[in-house]
Amino acid sequence: MVNVNSEISTGQATHELWQAMLAHISQGVCVYDAHCCVSLFNPCLSELLDVPPEFLASSPSLREIYDFQMQRGDFAGAPHPLDQPSGLASDADDPAEPTEHYLRLKHLGRTLQVQTRRLPGTGLVQTVLDVSDYVQAEAGRKRANQLLFATQALAELGGWEVDLLREQVTWTDGVYRIFETSPQDFSPSPATIKPLHTEDSQAVEEASYQPSGQSTSTHEFEIEMLTLKGRRIWLHSRGTTNWVNGRAVKRTAIVQDITRRKQTEMALRDSEARWKLALESVGDGVWDLQVQSGEQYLSPNLLRMYGYDDGELQASVAELDALVHPEDVGRVQHDRQAHLDGLTLTYSNEHRVLCKDGSWKWVHSRGMVISRDAQGQALRMLGTHADITERKTADALVWQQAHFDALTGLPNRRLMRERLVQEIKKCRRNGHKLALLFIDLDHFKEVNDTLGHDRGDDLLVEAAQRIQRCLRETDTVARMGGDEFTVIITSLTDESNLQSILPKLLNTLSASFHLGLDQVFVSASMGVTVYPTDTMEVEDLLKNADQALYVAKAAGRNRFSFFTPALQEAAMQRAQLTHDLRAALPAQEFRMVYQPIVTLATGEIHKAEALIRWQHPKRGLISPAEFIPVAESSGLIVELGDWIFAQAAAQVKCWRADLHPEFQVSVNKSPLQFENPNPNHVSWIDQLRVLGLPGESVVVEITEGLLLSTSNGVVDQLLKLRDEGINVSLDDFGTGYSSLSYLQKFDIDFIKIDQSFVRDLKVGTTDLVLCQAIIAMAHALGMKVIAEGVETLEQRDLLKAAGCDYAQGYFYSRPVGPAEFAAMVQKSDEALREAA
Repeated sequence: MVNVNSEISTGQATHELWQAMLAHISQGVCVYDAHCCVSLFNPCLSELLDVPPEFLASSPSLREIYDFQMQRGDFAGAPHPLDQPSGLASDADDPAEPTEHYLRLKHLGRTLQVQTRRLPGTGLVQTVLDVSDYVQAEAGRKRANQLLFATQALAELGGWEVDLLREQVTWTDGVYRIFETSPQDFSPSPATIKPLHTEDSQAVEEASYQPSGQSTSTHEFEIEMLTLKGRRIWLHSRGTTNWVNGRAVKRTAIVQDITRRKQTEMALRDSEARWKLALESVGDGVWDLQVQSGEQYLSPNLLRMYGYDDGELQASVAELDALVHPEDVGRVQHDRQAHLDGLTLTYSNEHRVLCKDGSWKWVHSRGMVISRDAQGQALRMLGTHADITERKTADALVWQQAHFDALTGLPNRRLMRERLVQEIKKCRRNGHKLALLFIDLDHFKEVNDTLGHDRGDDLLVEAAQRIQRCLRETDTVARMGGDEFTVIITSLTDESNLQSILPKLLNTLSASFHLGLDQVFVSASMGVTVYPTDTMEVEDLLKNADQALYVAKAAGRNRFSFFTPALQEAAMQRAQLTHDLRAALPAQEFRMVYQPIVTLATGEIHKAEALIRWQHPKRGLISPAEFIPVAESSGLIVELGDWIFAQAAAQVKCWRADLHPEFQVSVNKSPLQFENPNPNHVSWIDQLRVLGLPGESVVVEITEGLLLSTSNGVVDQLLKLRDEGINVSLDDFGTGYSSLSYLQKFDIDFIKIDQSFVRDLKVGTTDLVLCQAIIAMAHALGMKVIAEGVETLEQRDLLKAAGCDYAQGYFYSRPVGPAEFAAMVQKSDEALREAA
């Protein structure tokens, strides 16, 4: 017979033993009997569940405990655990299996892990563990991973590891993204990644495996590789290599896609405005936007960028937008919203931000949405700010220098052209006209040469201001270089409006300029063309204005000239003449003629002026008055002048042998030949030496304007001529701007009275008085005088009576060829001998 009291005693002892054991366990433990009622629990269970021990001691069922917690809100709105398909059985007959483990939120906000196991036979046991700290840490880790993923996506970063012993390669998600693939589509290994290397990149990577004697070495390099789609990319790799017994066993590296940076560097390598891609500036300032609430985290670096301390700005997108420049804020918000709406892959914007000290700072903001809800609405956006103020300042300076004249501050040729194009577009829309003016200051070179470049610059600045004062703000004044200005007069309803503007410009520029202590007078020549009356094309407008300016200068300067079709025809003829002139010298189309210079006292001819003639194959004989200016404007005068001298030098050598041992030939030399000597030709002095001729055999004729030049090269050439004994003759005296000091400075040998003084020479005329004065002055300075344009006996006799030394003109002979000239001289010599 069973001893009931003994069994009860034994069961009670076992129960007490379990209670003692469970009391020291940090988890909550509850044992349920076959009816799912509490049969045993420890004190920790009551504490974790925040359930009175008396309630548990009353042997409640599992459902009753859950009902209690449900009413208290422990499950945070989740369904009743026992009402779910996988819920626990409410009684022993329910065949459903218990839940393996169950996570729930306690009403106090902590997280518990509940694990349920069915006991052998009947009953259940539940363990309850507080996992709040773990869950919070896991959530933080998840947020950190999201931030890391977003940052790597923005920075185009990834990491890889190569196990050289096992020949295994491990890539992070960032690397798969960089190589345009995924773990499902590609398995990296030493063999599979080899085709991704270029030949150069393979060499660089192999060279980076250099034993250092240490267990760990570092590397850093940039290589070009291929993605799985065949696109070429640039990677920056930086990492470590582990070594064992001098053998590399493992390499770990961070890689970054720097393709865009490389492309930008190549495109902007010669520019002072070179700037780095935003990814190089990641970390300058970070912002993290919660899109739905508008809350925005601003990193300490970003705050310091604008001079703020932590807490001085509210953490909201509206607060930062309020600091954006009013001209930029609309574009910032538009670009940001476009990215939030999924219209752009990334957010990128350059704008100005107001700093704490009141200054404006240019920043480049870049960002990316890193999470969206199920409906695709943006939840979170992460980005950076990079300070680009220096680049923007440099860009502005470069633009200023590229579009404005440094001296006058006026638009330059490039900006003028851009504005002309824009104004033409306006005229097409509103039906108005515009005028294009080319303005050239007359006699500016003389001012620049006599007073110096500083005074010349002052004159240009003052001239620019005077032109601007004559025009409206809507008009454009530009400096094209030197003393050339361009004006665009806009919104003309009728060309007659120019009749008041053009004289006003001429008058203001002809008024005296006060440059320091000097008072200077210049004038202006202007060429005018009108759109669309003359043409509708930009290039044609520029040509028209230039042709009209050419006419104004040729007509005597200090005037304006409108473009006409006849000017275009003349310009075309000049262009054709220039073309023909380039081919004329090689084709031997030029010939030399000589005009005698007669000694008035004796009638002897021991001098001649060498003159060039052009026998054009189609147009016949072309006057020097027509082609010499073209030669000067095209630069051909230098080569042509050297040819003339060579012909004249060879001729004077013959005439010194055949006609007179002291025969002289005068050769004209253009100012352009002094300022731009031909470096490929032998100098005139050396040519004379080669021919065995003394310097006295040649006279170089120059114009008065050349004496005003301050160029050291011009002065040196004149002084060398004097030192070699070559005589210098001043042509067309009385029509230029020379002074007695210049005549003395350069030891002028001859003065040629211009034919304008000789043409109307008669007894009692002013011309005779002027000629007499010039002759007397020249003789007093030790110079001899040649009168040009002598055509009558009366002119010869008056000049001879005035003491003039030589005469030249049609009275004696037109310019003739060498043979005819020699015959004329010989005939003259015979006549003189017979008369003697």
